[in-house]
Amino acid sequence: MTKKPFKFKYDFEIGYLVKSPCKKCIYQKRFPKCSDQCEMLDKIHTILTESVSCTRRK
Repeated sequence: MTKKPFKFKYDFEIGYLVKSPCKKCIYQKRFPKCSDQCEMLDKIHTILTESVSCTRRK
C-alpha cells in the first residue's frame, strides 16, 4: 500500500499549519462539529505528535 503525498505544509518549529485544510474541505459548513470525525485532521495530529521537538535539547 502506497501512501498518498501529504499536500499541507507545516511550520514544525512552532507547531502550526501554514494553511488550514478545513478551508477547502467539502464539510466546511459543518465545522467545528465535523472535527471529531475528520480523517485529515487525524493525520495532521499524528504527524505533529510524531515530530521531535529540539527546542529543549542541549
